[in-house]
Amino acid sequence: MKRELKPAEREAIVQALMAGDRVKATSIYLSATEGNLTDAQKFVKTLAGEIREQRSSGEGSSSR
Repeated sequence: MKRELKPAEREAIVQALMAGDRVKATSIYLSATEGNLTDAQKFVKTLAGEIREQRSSGEGSSSR
């Protein structure tokens, strides 16, 4: 049965994505939630997009 991520688990996924390791991020999600691969891939893809967006908006504002 699928369960929600704990904050520490979400942070581990974020750290894996920041390091460029989508496979590790997906694996952490699967282990933590006991969900399926499709859900894990969707979650990781969405989170990676959010991180990318934050990085671009953050770089623009911090460079001035």
